[in-house]
Formats: sequence, C-alpha cells, structure tokens
Amino acid sequence: MTTDAGFVLLARSPDADTRQQAATRLSELDPADELSFALEMLGDRDWRVRKTVVDTLVERGSEQVVRELLGSLRDSANAGKRNSATEALIRIGPDVIPFVIFELGRESDIDVRLALVNLLGDLRDDDAFATLLDLMTRERDQNVVSAIVSAIGKYRSPAAVEPLMRMVPTSDLWLRFHVVEALGEIGDRSALPALIPLFADKALRKPVLEAIGKIGDPGTVSFLLKVISEDNKLNLGALRALVRISEVERPRVLQSSCENAIRRGFQDVFPAPELESLIEQLRATPKRDVKNFILKLLGWSRDLRALPAIAEYLDEPESSEVAAQALVDLGPESAPALLETLRRSDDDDQTLVLMRVAGIVGGLEVVPSMLGLIDHENPSIRRAAIEILGETVDPRTIDYLLAKLDDVDIATQLAAVDSICKLIEAFPEIEVATIRKIRTLLKSTSIPVRLNSLSILVNVEGEGFPDEVLLASKNQDAQIRAKAVSLMSRFPEERFANEVVLALADEDAQVRLAAIQSLIILRPRQALQPLLSSLEDSDLWIRAAAAQALGSYPEAEALEALIRHTRSDGVPVRIAAVESLGRSGTSTAIPYLMEGLTDHDVEIRRASILALSSIEGEDVFGHLLEALEDADWRLRATGAESLGRRGDSRALPELHRLLLNDEDVYVQKTVVGALGLMGDRSSFPHLVKALRKREIQDAVTELLLRRKDLYGDLLEKAWKTADRQDEMVLAAILQASQPPVHGARDSSLPAEEATEPG
Repeated sequence: MTTDAGFVLLARSPDADTRQQAATRLSELDPADELSFALEMLGDRDWRVRKTVVDTLVERGSEQVVRELLGSLRDSANAGKRNSATEALIRIGPDVIPFVIFELGRESDIDVRLALVNLLGDLRDDDAFATLLDLMTRERDQNVVSAIVSAIGKYRSPAAVEPLMRMVPTSDLWLRFHVVEALGEIGDRSALPALIPLFADKALRKPVLEAIGKIGDPGTVSFLLKVISEDNKLNLGALRALVRISEVERPRVLQSSCENAIRRGFQDVFPAPELESLIEQLRATPKRDVKNFILKLLGWSRDLRALPAIAEYLDEPESSEVAAQALVDLGPESAPALLETLRRSDDDDQTLVLMRVAGIVGGLEVVPSMLGLIDHENPSIRRAAIEILGETVDPRTIDYLLAKLDDVDIATQLAAVDSICKLIEAFPEIEVATIRKIRTLLKSTSIPVRLNSLSILVNVEGEGFPDEVLLASKNQDAQIRAKAVSLMSRFPEERFANEVVLALADEDAQVRLAAIQSLIILRPRQALQPLLSSLEDSDLWIRAAAAQALGSYPEAEALEALIRHTRSDGVPVRIAAVESLGRSGTSTAIPYLMEGLTDHDVEIRRASILALSSIEGEDVFGHLLEALEDADWRLRATGAESLGRRGDSRALPELHRLLLNDEDVYVQKTVVGALGLMGDRSSFPHLVKALRKREIQDAVTELLLRRKDLYGDLLEKAWKTADRQDEMVLAAILQASQPPVHGARDSSLPAEEATEPG
C-alpha cells in the first residue's frame, strides 16, 4: 500500500482511537513511508499510539531505525517522543550500543548526553561499561558525571568499585551522593572503607546507611548499633540497614549466628521510649516492606508492649509470616498475652500461626489452650493442637489424645499416635496404665481406633505386644490384617517371618502388599518361592514389590525371574527388577542393565545407571562416565550419584568439573553428595570454590562439617590464606565444627573500617 490521503487523515485525526487504528496499519505502507509516519507518530499525545509505534520500530530494528530513534532524543519539545525512543532503543538491545557510543563522542547537548549515558546504563554491555568508566574521568559537566556514576552502578560490577572510590574526594555533594548510591547498588564490601567515613557528612548520612544496608556485610553491625545508640531520635535508616543485613542470604552455618548477634545488639541499644512511635508508623504506612521491617524490629525489641500491635498483622497474608516470627522473637515472656490473643482469635489462619508460635515459646502454659482446640472443626487446627501437646509433654493430656484415635481426619489420628508415644517415652511411669487403656481400645468397634491402638502398643513395645500382633494378623478385617503384617517387619523373629510369608497368599491385595514390604526388611529364606509366585500376581504394584524383595535372594531362579521382568512388564516392575539386579552385584546382570541404558523410558535409564554402580567392570565404569555428558539433567545427576556409590577415584576429575560448571543446581548438589561418599581430600579445593555458588553453599557446608575428620586440617589452612570473600564462611564452618580456639582471628571488618562514624 502506498501512502494516500486516507491514511494521512487517519494518522493525523483528532480522535485517538482513529490514530491508534492508523498505527496498527503502519506495516502496510512502503518502507520509507512507514518509517516516516512511525517517527511522526512516536510523539503522539496518546500513550496507546506511542506503544503501538514502538512495537513496530522494535520489530524492524534496522540501522536506519536506530539512527532515527537516536535523533528523536534531540526533540526537546516532546518528552513523550523522547521516552518512546528510549524505550524502543532499550528493547532493540545491545545492537544499538556502538551507535550510542558514537553519538556520545560527538554530541554536545547536555540533555542528549544524559539520555545517551542512561541508555548505556540500561543496556549493560561490556563495551558500554568500559566506555562509561572512561567517560567518568574525562567528562566535565557534573550532571553528566553523576548520570555516568548512576549508570555504572546499574552494572553491579566489583570492577567499578575502585574507580568510583577515587571519585569520593570530590567537592561536589551531588556527585558524592550518586557515588554512594552506586557503591550501594554494586554491593561489594570492599567499598565500605570509603563509605563509612562519609557518614560524618550530615547530607550523606541517609544514602550511606542505605548503601551499607544494600552491601549487607555483618562487619558493619557494630557501626550501625553505635549510630542507633548515639542518635537523639529513632534512626530508621540505620535500623533498616540492620534488618537488611539480617536478611542477606548466607550459608545456614552463618545465618543463625549472624541473626542472633544482630538481635542481641539491637536489644542493648533499642530506645524503649520510641516504641509507641514505631507502632504508630507501623499502623500508618501502606507499604508492605516498611510494615515487615517494623514488625521485625518490634520482635527484636523483646518489649511485650509490642505484642498486641504485632498480633494485628497475623491475618494479613503479606505480613503474617513476619509477624509470627516477631512473636517468637519476643520470647517466652510473651506467652500469656499470646495465649489471650489466641483465645480471642476467630480466624483459622491466624489461629494456626498463633498456635505454631505458642508451641515454640509457651511451654506447659499452652496446654489448656491446646486442649480447647483439639475438637476444633478445622482438621488442621486439631492436628496442630495434638502435635503441640506431644511436644509440651504433659502426661495429664494422655486421655484427651487417646480420644482422638478415631478422628475423621487420618492425619490427625496419626498425630495422636505420635504424641501418645512421645508421652509414654517421656514419662515411663504412665506406661502401665496407658497400655491397660490401649488393650481396652483394641476391642473397640471402631476400625481406626483398633488400628491406631495396635500401632501404639507396638511402638512402645508394651507387654504382650507380640501376641496382640499375631492375633490381629488373623482378624477378619483386611485393614487390621495389613496393619499387623506391616508392624511385624520391625521384629526379626521367626514366628513373625512365618506369618508374613503366609500372608502372601491372603485374598486381599493390601495384605499381600504389606506382607511383601515387610519381607523386604525381614528377608527370611523361606520366602523365596512365595515371592517368585507373587512376581506373577495380577496386581502391578504387588509384582513391583515382589521384584524389589527378590533383590535380597542370590539364587539363580530369582535372577532369571528378575531378568525376565526387566524386559516384559509395566514400568514400575521393570524398575524394581533393574534395581534388584544391581543389588545382586553379579556380572550376569550386566547385559540386561546395559540394555536399560538405551531404553525409551528415562526412569528405566536412571534405574539402570544406579544399578550399575554395584557391578564391577571397565565397560561399566565407562558407561557411567558417559552418563555425566547426557543432555538430560536427571541422567547426569544419576550418573554422578552412581559414581559416588561406586567410589572409583578415577571419576573425580569429571565430578569436579560438573560441580563447578554444570548448569543445573540439582546436578551440582548431587555431585556434592557423591564427593561426600567418595571422601577424597583432592576434592577440597573444588569444594571451597563451590562455596561461592549460593545455590549449593549449604550442601557444601554440610559436607565439610560432616567430614571434618577428613577436611579439618585443610579447612584451617584454607581459612588462614583465604580472601575476604571466603574467610567468613570458612571461619563459620570451623567454628561450627570444633570448640572455639582462644585467640582466633575475628572474621568481621577491621576496627578502622567499621567502628567510628567518622
């Protein structure tokens, strides 16, 4: 379509909907006309028209389009056009950077230079970053320099810290403000020695505190606490920074000690007269992040006057978790007020949160409240009350718990069983009387009561329990027979084993399945032939369980049956048969397991890889190494797990490579587990490097703690030579793995960096 008078009328119509219609038809024009009209309509009064035009220009994205868009930045009379051009350039992406850099080199208009600098900050490219660093030292206009500093901060690159710190001595306050802000955005702790002295300048105190909070280094806690204690009024900037530091993700070994230190320090300096002011701000602010920040502070204060205000936010979805933690932080002294709030609560979600907190802080004081809730209409509340009663260990609650063995909610029944067993274990003196009541309940007409009573009797090994279990295994009710057969697996007695084998012929499938699952644990020799028969059962899951049980029997007929079922049965049975062949450890199984490596079903392939971990042979080892290169992350992880089980040190180089380079976090965590199984000291430097990967930091930390016998001396050496990035984590691991060493080096900030405001 060529441009005609009709299109011109549409594009320049006084009606916005008509102009929007023209904007959607731009692609119908000849290319030259399309671009001409697009640039004209880029400054339209209506945002919908501008958005449609931007979409069209981004789709074209040619060199000519980019140049015209950059030219639109010079239109000082139309802010909408400039903003739309900027949006289009950002959406086109890194391809526009060379053109932006070229324009910066020749443009003299300050406003246009500011726009070009902001573009480089938003586009984030290595060439753009280098250009900004160079311009920062050569640019003469302070407004442009400030924009450059802000743009550099968006890159969050540690490489910018040193150049920015050289800008700090400048006499221009506005520029220093932007430098502080950029250093905070970058978040690198190496900036702290330059930042903290700037707190002496009253005009920079707020941005300095903001930057310290964003950096989140625990070494600044003492500085912030000093600011809070010396300020005449509540310093919200310092408080917010303190909260931010507590919320930084760290390895678990560091997180708890850091949070505890911050809470203790805060309690020492918190100005109690300011509590009411803080509560007023909590109730006045509409911002979620501010609410949660103040709630956390109120909990840290341990001032019980804050409890009613905190409780108000328990039923707000966006604040309930923070409010609950704040109640926990208030401590045991909050229990009476907390329980009174619980008594008045008529919201189920709030009630559950209050119950959870009461269970943590309340002790025996919570028992009456929980007893009042075990008949609540909400099963989640009943279950929570029963669980808390089990944890508070008051023997007087035993009869109330026994009455819940036939609750309509199965999870609540199981909670009652667990709590009753905990009480009997904690108070042996109540066992005889409780078992007497249990025996009465075994004759109940309620099936759930009989099932759960039998579980309790066996769990606590009450007097005469074997006879009761044997009697129950003959019961006419299939559920009771299945429960009895299942409970027999806990005791390797001959009479139990015989009964379990007989149960393989039960008419009810759930009893047969329970019998096989018990035989997997008991493994009596007389079960071989019945299990072979069960391998032909009509029920898929019984066949799968039988295949799993047969892995404990090395006889040839068991192997032959398993091999047959690896090829011709449902997937669950095939997987169980493959796993059992692996447990056999026999070379006879190798060809059939190798077949499984190429099966169309990924779960069969996974099972085959794991099964091969138990079988010797160079070919097997080679196939396991190949699994580490698989495109499917599940199979790479399984290969790593299998090699870890195998324990062949020749696999270590490949496992180390996966640990540091694999793109999948689950694979990396699996490799950590594999290295833990192998326990080779050569893995240590690779594990230390992996500590820098936040996603697997906790897994690596737990391994180093678990194998401190293997890595303890290496941890000491690594800590002594570590840079600041690794030092705190290594120090925390050492502290968690051994008693504190007198005179150990402090891993916090050096005193000159963090003690004085300036």
